[in-house]
Amino acid sequence: MSTVEQPETAAPEATVLGRLLVIQQAIDAMPDESHIASFVSRALSTLPGVDEAWVDLEGSPVAPSARMAALKQRCEREISPVPVLNFMRHLGSGVQCFPIDAPARRLGWLLLTVHDEDALRPYVAFLGNIAGTMARILLGRHYQARLAQANEELREARDGLEQRVAERTRELEYRATHDQLTGLANRALLVDRLQAAIGNAQREGRLIAVVYLDLDSFTFLNTGLGNALGDDFLRETARRLRRLVRDGDTVARIGSDEFVILLTGLDSVERSSVRLSAMLAAVREPVPLAGKETVVTCSIGAAVYPLDGEEGELLLRRANSAMLRAKNSGKDSIQLYASTRDAAVAERMELETELRRAIPAGELVAHYQPKLDLATGELSGAEALVRWNHPRLGLLAPSRFIPIAEDSALIAALGERVLLQACLQARIWQEAGLGNKTVAVNLAARQLRDDSIIATVGQALHSTGLMPSMLELEITESSIVHDIGHATYLLHQLKDLGVAISIDDFGTGYSSLSTLRNFPVDKLKIDRSFIHEIDTVPSAAAVVLAVISFARTLGMRVIAEGVETADQAAFLHRHGCDEIQGYLVSHPLPPEQLMLRLREATPMPWAAP
Repeated sequence: MSTVEQPETAAPEATVLGRLLVIQQAIDAMPDESHIASFVSRALSTLPGVDEAWVDLEGSPVAPSARMAALKQRCEREISPVPVLNFMRHLGSGVQCFPIDAPARRLGWLLLTVHDEDALRPYVAFLGNIAGTMARILLGRHYQARLAQANEELREARDGLEQRVAERTRELEYRATHDQLTGLANRALLVDRLQAAIGNAQREGRLIAVVYLDLDSFTFLNTGLGNALGDDFLRETARRLRRLVRDGDTVARIGSDEFVILLTGLDSVERSSVRLSAMLAAVREPVPLAGKETVVTCSIGAAVYPLDGEEGELLLRRANSAMLRAKNSGKDSIQLYASTRDAAVAERMELETELRRAIPAGELVAHYQPKLDLATGELSGAEALVRWNHPRLGLLAPSRFIPIAEDSALIAALGERVLLQACLQARIWQEAGLGNKTVAVNLAARQLRDDSIIATVGQALHSTGLMPSMLELEITESSIVHDIGHATYLLHQLKDLGVAISIDDFGTGYSSLSTLRNFPVDKLKIDRSFIHEIDTVPSAAAVVLAVISFARTLGMRVIAEGVETADQAAFLHRHGCDEIQGYLVSHPLPPEQLMLRLREATPMPWAAP
């Protein structure tokens, strides 16, 4: 029996084997699958007998050529899908196919097109080893990636758990120290902060005010409107109180309708009174509930460290005691624990409370001080000066209540009421046949910081029917120098209404002449401090002459206030002053007496003996 002789396989060349060994070792140094595929494909394409080599790995973004794609399909059809390690199959003339298999998983293919199978044959086994090496490295990296992913997932889970534990801890701590309805501090946190504030005050020599605030008739509101709307009211009250305190202060809710405010770093008891008044006013502001404006007042009591005690609990009790005294005295008021000791502060707070009621009640009235035209000898008009017709204290001068109104923001409402009265009075003068007598009204600095003053003046003119030229607005020099730009804008807007603008107390502020010349000013009013010394102090006379000269240059009229003697009037007339105002002409008069005064002939005051 004859036998078929198999062709002898040529011995592999050492240089090629060395190159294959280097390729096999270099695979592990490749950073990722795409670099492995690219490197092996290029390196094996240089083997003896090979036309082209191509590595297709699982998930590779590089698409094979049409020829290699066809060879891969043949491999997938003719080779078992079950991975077999170190498997190699000859698919026909010119083709070699090596699956890159891991246990139970196929990771890709190593495909070669061959033009000389005899030349390649000595290295086929090494190619199988390279395919196996790629499988081992890829599988190891796959396990490493999965391990890294698992570690990352574990780390994220651990971090998430720690974060949830921290959040839950913070939540529990917050609940233990804060009121759940309003988010304010609760009693426990208040006591802690009060003790800390006392320690700081001892070191710094400052005062602390413990303010106890109780809502008046809140139970009635809660019962009438329901708990849900009652809660809304409490939340709004909390927001308002929070807006009124500074950093370092504390607002706490310690009962259904009871709040405690801790004011720190105070220099004096008087300084706190303005802030207590602001709290009283803030709570009183209407709150929209169930389609209606709901108004609830409050009673406030305050105790001061160290004057009223040096222990936190004692200060709380005494502040509560003061609050109960405020509630028993008629509600909607403020009481200090040591009211007899701080009589001036208590009186100021009482006056503010009464002033808040007096403005809408019509207790604020205007008196009028006439102004004399030095050229004609006639009364040209009058300045409206507010008085408080207090039901218990009688007629109060502005010095008793204007500072309170300015500190508590009541000055805007007060000024609006005086403006309306003055415009109405000037219209009465016109209708009485007294001629075009002007009325001057003072605008406070706070009014000049609010653009609404334009609408306020316009409405007063419209509602009274007064010609704008009969209204003169007096502003102090100091009220416009803090914000020149905004003041300039407002003054031009007011001037556009047709009213006259006068600078009051000229010479006592800080404005420069170059700044004032840009304002739409009609008159300069020389302060009474210069007029008082005009005939005794040369420098005062020099200031008056300078103001008159400056006004003449800019086409302004000059009025001197505080004129009390004939000599002062004669000096002013001699040097070109236009108008004078003061006790020499007349004291401020109520409207009825002013009407009589305007009808009388006025002798030239400088002609008096």
